[in-house]
Amino acid sequence: MIENLIYFINRPNKNARDALFRKKTGYFVSITGIVFNIILSVAKVLIGLFVHSIAIMADAVNNIFDTISSVVTLLGFKLSEKPADKDHPYGHGRIEYISGLLISIIVIIIGLQFIKSSVLRILNPDIVKFDHLSFFIMILSILVKVFITILNKKAGDMIDSKAMKATSIDSLGDVFTTMVVIVPMISSLFTKVQIDGYFGVIVSLMIIKNGIEMIKETIGPILGEEPDKELVEMIHKDLDAEPLIKNVHDFHAHNYGPDNVYISFDVEMPAHLTIEEAHNVIDTWERILEEKYNITIIIHVDPYLEEDNCNEIYKKIEEAVKSDGSVVALHDFRIVSSKSGKDLLLLDLVLNDMQGKDKEALADEMKKRFEKEVSKDFDYRLRIVPNFTNIGDE
Repeated sequence: MIENLIYFINRPNKNARDALFRKKTGYFVSITGIVFNIILSVAKVLIGLFVHSIAIMADAVNNIFDTISSVVTLLGFKLSEKPADKDHPYGHGRIEYISGLLISIIVIIIGLQFIKSSVLRILNPDIVKFDHLSFFIMILSILVKVFITILNKKAGDMIDSKAMKATSIDSLGDVFTTMVVIVPMISSLFTKVQIDGYFGVIVSLMIIKNGIEMIKETIGPILGEEPDKELVEMIHKDLDAEPLIKNVHDFHAHNYGPDNVYISFDVEMPAHLTIEEAHNVIDTWERILEEKYNITIIIHVDPYLEEDNCNEIYKKIEEAVKSDGSVVALHDFRIVSSKSGKDLLLLDLVLNDMQGKDKEALADEMKKRFEKEVSKDFDYRLRIVPNFTNIGDE
């Protein structure tokens, strides 16, 4: 239903990767959040004052800052649309990620502030009253927050918006927060023990937890993330159609905003091809992939040798590394003549987990293994590289 609503807003455009689609969706979701959160904030402030509940007041102020978050998201979308300029040649797309990070920090500050207020309420308890209309409005606010959660989650997934995904996490937390908030109202019907302050602390901790999860969600693109696995697999499948290309590897992603993603990777092509022949093939595929996925593609060519003796040596190397479970792929294999007497054997060893590994020590270890199990006739030049996509290279 939500997806149909978003497509209706963008009709007749159904391309979620399109810049205009992202813009319209971002504006619609942000403005919807602003309107609903203003209504909820006003309603909860009035209810909190009426029934004397610090937990409801905390929830109300949380909604006020949710309104601010939606405004920040809206501004993020607006500012990220600014075209590239001399000082920012890759555009302003990362402003959207920064806006998501600001939202996360605001949420944590709210939580810390209301821990203080809730502790003061525990030390100086006040009587919480039950009111049927107030209770009904709080239940209604839960349903509204469920809608906002689903709206931001669906829209965030469709247009790949970190800010919306962060807002979705925050809104889901608000659902449980409001559930916790109404407990003191219900308990006031059965006991005179004032638990409002204690539940205020619980609500505050939940708000802080949401903020931390939001930071984890939004900071990744700013620091740099691995390439999208699904995209990598689709590119692999696309390039399977090209007989001159094999062993697609070393994927790198550079994200300057959802609409400005650079993907670079290496491919191996027969060494007998001329530079012009290889360039024509690569240039064609760069254009095909860029048009299909709406990203910038940069392909680097590695030559591979097709001689029988080279294939035999490569198979021996494959056997030699089988016992080492950390090596998931081999690529950039070349044998180059050298004036020193021994030919150079160049090879990259791809590891899934580089943490705690000494690359030089591992390269020396593999070199000794190759000299023993493959051949002593080569000067091995090995390079240890991480598996950026966490999937085996083809």
